[in-house]
Amino acid sequence: MKKTAWAALLLVAMSASAGAATKADPAVNADTKESFAAVSEWVRKEMSAGGRYEHVTASERKTVDARLDEMAGLLDRYGSVAQMSEAEKTRMFNDQEEVNAILAKRDGDRMICKSVAPVGSHIPVKTCKTARQIAQEQRDARRFLEDRQNAQFRSSSD
Repeated sequence: MKKTAWAALLLVAMSASAGAATKADPAVNADTKESFAAVSEWVRKEMSAGGRYEHVTASERKTVDARLDEMAGLLDRYGSVAQMSEAEKTRMFNDQEEVNAILAKRDGDRMICKSVAPVGSHIPVKTCKTARQIAQEQRDARRFLEDRQNAQFRSSSD
């Protein structure tokens, strides 16, 4: 494997799940302590409310934080990926792959496409939305139903 492949921290892996359209984001080269610090800070910020990875669960966040800390520790010790032994490079690569898998799964910008036949037609239409849009629509629908149920409850108790 090329040395540059070890150094690249791909923040958003292409989604391999069925039904998901993929788009490739540029890889961020984090092969030094300084560049990794910026990447790590950005990932942690994006995992907070309103961020690209806001849907990361608490246990996934703990794992991502731990792996980012491990990678930072390796870079603190060696200064750059180029100075690491093959064993450390492998560890760095495995840590980044675990982070990538979690972030790709929880990426709010991930496109999800469906092919559905509209009512009254047998011809399917492909529609694509981001995971964030789908989650917002689900929240809005849930809120609408709760409001309707509350309104019915209030009118029946009057």
